Amino acid sequence: MQKKMFWTGVAFMLPITVVLFAFLFLPVLQSFYYSLTDWKGIGAYHWIGFENYRNIFDDPSFVESVKRTLMIGISAAILTNLCGLAFAMLLDRQMKSKSLLRSLFYLPNIIPVVVAAFIWRYILDANSGMLNETLGQLTGGRVTIPWIDSPDHVVWSIIVISVWQMMGPVIIIYLAALQGVSPEMKEAAMIDGASKPSIFYHVTLPLITPGITVNVLIGLANGIRIFDLPFALTGGGPANASETLAIRIYRFAFQSSELSYGMAASFVLTLLALVITFFFVGVSRKIEKGAHGE
Repeated sequence: MQKKMFWTGVAFMLPITVVLFAFLFLPVLQSFYYSLTDWKGIGAYHWIGFENYRNIFDDPSFVESVKRTLMIGISAAILTNLCGLAFAMLLDRQMKSKSLLRSLFYLPNIIPVVVAAFIWRYILDANSGMLNETLGQLTGGRVTIPWIDSPDHVVWSIIVISVWQMMGPVIIIYLAALQGVSPEMKEAAMIDGASKPSIFYHVTLPLITPGITVNVLIGLANGIRIFDLPFALTGGGPANASETLAIRIYRFAFQSSELSYGMAASFVLTLLALVITFFFVGVSRKIEKGAHGE
């Protein structure tokens, strides 16, 4: 009977396993193979080993794009979670306009990235942008801050826009986690004389740790692979100041026709994402165990 159930399970799992191998694992293995060659996309190619990987890390612009990507990804993840948790706690209260506010917070996430980039270009334009016009009216003078036209400002502008765009799902996840916290536990803590900050730190925060883990992982993943927003907003400029790792890979593969070089860079991006993910999952598990006294 058990043997029959085993083979029944194998029969059910086999089709999806074949599909995953054919459309996911096989292309990944093939890409890794081509990253060890000098393939241009068409024609013959030669085996060059890890030469592409050595050239990547000898390229100063590639190293800068990695640093920039990490800065955008980590900063956006931290700010999105801090702001998202704050707004979720606000929405967790009894409010008449709760449904309207939820919709407004989620709206940026459903706006196409190209449309969002167009809107923000209008807002952040140095000469006629809405933000500089508003600041000029408040200060009584002409303000021409180059929010997206200066290497000193463009990365932080992208981080702020990323936070604005990713806020909706983060708030929804935190709101669901907060509503899962038992009111009786909070009331018991209040009866024992605990203050509101103490209740949040010792009762609420440990119980919403899984939600924090999910949100941070999603934020890091979105930040590390970010391509569409900076590409649509600035094209990676000015002077490559907003060129992320994904944009760099795009230029390697499709503008310079260095497909094998681009594949090698893609594997570096994948390994970077895996290292950060495993590190954060390990840290979050330790925090969760400590919160539950394990």
